[in-house]
Amino acid sequence: MRRFYKHLAMTVLVLMTMSGCNKNNGDIGLWFGLWHLDSIEVNGEPQDGYDGNFFFLFQNKVFCIRWVDEHNHDYVESFAQWYEGDAGNTLTINFVDDRYSPRVSETVPDPYLDEVTTMDVVTLTSTNMVLSHITTDGSTITYRLTKWK
Repeated sequence: MRRFYKHLAMTVLVLMTMSGCNKNNGDIGLWFGLWHLDSIEVNGEPQDGYDGNFFFLFQNKVFCIRWVDEHNHDYVESFAQWYEGDAGNTLTINFVDDRYSPRVSETVPDPYLDEVTTMDVVTLTSTNMVLSHITTDGSTITYRLTKWK
C-alpha cells in the first residue's frame, strides 16, 4: 500500500508540474509532455542498463531528464533548456550551468548527453520520437522514445 501512495504522489506531482505552463494552454506541439526512453543504441547496438527507467520531459523551453528507481520510485532529475531548429529537424539540449549537470547521477547509466547536445530529429509523431547524434569520438547515439500517457 505504501508503494501505491508513493506512485500516486509522484503521478500527482508530474501532473501538477505539467499543468503549470501558460503557453498555448500548456501545449507546445508534439514535443510537449513526458516521453519514455525505450532504448539507447550506440552505433546500432542496443545498450544494457536502460530498463525503462529514463524519461525525457518537455515543457515550454525547459527540458528534464528523469531517472526513476524501479524498486522504490525515487528519482533523480537534471534540467536544461531545449531549442528546436528552424526547420524542425534538430533539437538542441543545453545544460546551462553546473547546477544542471548533464550526468543525471554518477549512480545511473550515462544517457550520452553532453553539456550542449544537438540531435537530429529522425521521427517525431504524437506517439513516437527517434533522436540521433554523433559524439565527439564519432559514435552514433540513437534514442527511441514513446509518449507516456
